[in-house]
Parts: sequence; C-alpha cells; structure tokens
Amino acid sequence: MFDLFSSELRRKAFHLTGSLIPIVYYFLDRETAVIALSIINAVLLLIEWLRLKGKIELPKVLLRPHENKQVAAYIYFQMAALISILIFDKTIAIAALLMLAIGDTASGLAGSIIRGGDVRNHNTKKIVIKPLPIMAAMFVVCVVTGLVLLSLPLAKDMAYLSLPVYVAGAAGATFGDAIPLRIHGRPVDDNLVIPLLSGVFMSVARVI
Repeated sequence: MFDLFSSELRRKAFHLTGSLIPIVYYFLDRETAVIALSIINAVLLLIEWLRLKGKIELPKVLLRPHENKQVAAYIYFQMAALISILIFDKTIAIAALLMLAIGDTASGLAGSIIRGGDVRNHNTKKIVIKPLPIMAAMFVVCVVTGLVLLSLPLAKDMAYLSLPVYVAGAAGATFGDAIPLRIHGRPVDDNLVIPLLSGVFMSVARVI
C-alpha cells in the first residue's frame, strides 16, 4: 500500500501544479488568460499527439496504466481550465479549478489508502461510485478551499461569493469526482467533469 500511496503522491504532486492556473488567473483579465491558455493547450495537444504516436515519452509516473494508449488526464485538465474561464464568472472559475486541483488530489490520496489505488475500472462499462470516505475527503477539502477564497481580497474584476455558494461548488466537484459520467458508453475524464459541474452548481446557487 505504501508503494501505491507513494506513486499516487508523485502523480498528484504534478496534478497539484494545476492550481497555478487559477492563481495566475487571479492577476490577469479574462482575455489575456484565454489567449495564454489557448497557446498552452495547442502546445500540449501537439505533445500528446506525439506521445500517442510513440515519437516521445513522458515519465511513466505521470500516467495511469489506462492512459498509455489514451489521451492523458493533463490534457483534460487544461481543456477544463480554458472552458471554465470562458464560460464562468472569474471567481467561480478560480474556485472550480482550485477544487479540481486540490480536491482531486485529496481524493486520489484517500483512494490510494482506502482502496489501494484507483478505484475505477477504466476498461469496462461498469460504473463504480467512489466510497463515502473518499467523497468526504473531497468535499471537506473543497469546502476548505472555498473558506480560504472567502478570506482573500477580491481582484477588481471578481465578484463576491457567499459560503453556501462555495459549498454548492464543493458538492458539484464531489459528485463529478465520485460518479463517473459516460456519453454514448464512453467515460468522460473527471478532470473535465469536476470543474464544470462545480462551476454550474455555484452559478445556480448564486442566483437562488
């Protein structure tokens, strides 16, 4: 179990660097952030295409076994960041992306301890919902993320969000992480689902 936790820790440490996107976005306007992320996405898509063609290799610690022949999670993370910034209010986008980066890290580490690794079966159509303790870890970390954001000063182009809105976002992120989404039988990567569902929940909670 220690080996699995150590491997997951290294992978999630890389995943956690994704929190730099919402942190940097805090200091930028939407247009600049969209342009920068569009360029980054284009470069990463090229790298991923070369990897899948077997022309380059990435460190194996960054990839799960099912990603050796499939698009890797970091591509979905970057796509989710760009989409979130495009469609959500700045505060909501920042919160949703932090909940992805930090909450999903907590979920992955909890899963490596509780279930000895990735709890989902990526090779079948069977839907596996994550255990309640993993969901609880995800939810608590996301709520704490909201509390931290609540205590920080807002940039001039950011809107105030109340604690219940952040809690709604934490619930959306938790559902996105725990319940795998499939479209036409094909799984949708949770790095794409988590921030979008979190952002939708916050957007709805904000107007209720």
